[in-house]
Amino acid sequence: MANLKLNNKSLLEKLQAEITLKLGKKISQQEILDNSIEFVYNRLDEFISEKIDHPPITDDLIKRIKENAIDAPLMHPEKSDDELIYGL
Repeated sequence: MANLKLNNKSLLEKLQAEITLKLGKKISQQEILDNSIEFVYNRLDEFISEKIDHPPITDDLIKRIKENAIDAPLMHPEKSDDELIYGL
């Protein structure tokens, strides 16, 4: 399993403490994360509408994006995207 960096580790610890108080038994942080992921997966549409702020994609927005797109020649056609982006 891969290691993850958590930006909200302290919030996870508070959540663990509150769940422990309410359940009367300790639940691991791994269980909390696993159950949270499953919970969000089962309610994905609600999660997206609640937590992810994104502009609606309208016909006008699509038109403006297409109007602003340019067809420029590649500066370094001999290099891959990864080489250009990451310097690989």
